[in-house]
Amino acid sequence: MLRLLGAVLLTGGAGMMGFGAAARLNRRVRTLRLLTEALERMERELSFRLTSLPELFTLLAGHIAPPVGKFFACCRDSMSHLGEERLEDLWRNALAASDLDLGEEEHQILETLGGILGRYDGEGQTQALALARTQLERCLEAATVERDRMGKVYGALGLAAGIFLVIVFL
Repeated sequence: MLRLLGAVLLTGGAGMMGFGAAARLNRRVRTLRLLTEALERMERELSFRLTSLPELFTLLAGHIAPPVGKFFACCRDSMSHLGEERLEDLWRNALAASDLDLGEEEHQILETLGGILGRYDGEGQTQALALARTQLERCLEAATVERDRMGKVYGALGLAAGIFLVIVFL
């Protein structure tokens, strides 16, 4: 009976590791989708309403789902330090503080965008937002392909590894 329980726990644990890896792929796709929506909204707000950045961060923090909404809330909360620190540094700190499931390329795109926001006129910021959104959409397409290709593989591999270990230990 104890062996059976150990076999079930070992298989389940390895399977959960595989399914956890598949869930990370899903979170990355969801985060990228939310980021592209947020950047598109920022672009429209800056183009048509000329919304200030603190007001824009407040708007996005309330309307975008977590974890991206949490990122913009962190940006909004750090705006009180704007005179003491540059917006670029506040953006970078908020990016580091929020738990966005992004790769290195996506982080680099967002850090570059943070260096442009608040520094140039509305048209320059709108162009930078459009460029960042386009780059993130390419990353989203790649992440979607990876999720579709590897998501089920990770789950199956986790279960297979668990079964293999049970066979080895029995």
